[in-house]
Amino acid sequence: MSFRKWLGFDGPVNHGVPTVNTPYELWNTYTVITSVREPLDRAVSCYRFLTHDSYTGIFKKVYPDLGGWDPLTFFRTIINEQLFVLAGQYKYAEHFQSNKKPDFLFKFENMDTSELGARLGIAEPLPRANTGKNKSPVQLSEDLYLSLVEHFKVDYLLFNYRPKPYSAFMERQEKLAA
Repeated sequence: MSFRKWLGFDGPVNHGVPTVNTPYELWNTYTVITSVREPLDRAVSCYRFLTHDSYTGIFKKVYPDLGGWDPLTFFRTIINEQLFVLAGQYKYAEHFQSNKKPDFLFKFENMDTSELGARLGIAEPLPRANTGKNKSPVQLSEDLYLSLVEHFKVDYLLFNYRPKPYSAFMERQEKLAA
């Protein structure tokens, strides 16, 4: 959402992967911009957002009791039934019918958009459009944590992220919530 706002795009958002939504000729021709995030931080953020009382989007209509889901129910259901919500980010960073890599691949944690901004004539800094209201720690069991690391193993490999030990991950959540 931040990139869309920064680039001046509005209208409906489609979270489908490029291979499904974008003809490879367009992927090969246009400037491709991809942003990734540390996989477990992304997953926990998604949980916080979709289960918060303020969430009223489409998934609340599909799953009326979503706000009361524990992490295991949430991740099991969302990963297995909503294939694009927590899909591996590598699926967004490549087109399976093309060898072209994204022109710009940003990591959420240290986005420097100055080169892209200069290329596109955008002087404003990248806004942070998706700041969630729910900062509370998500209580993941160690087994669920390890299962999520396994689910995102390709993202960890391709984007040079390293999963933290379980205890360090949980401690970091507590610190960020404080």
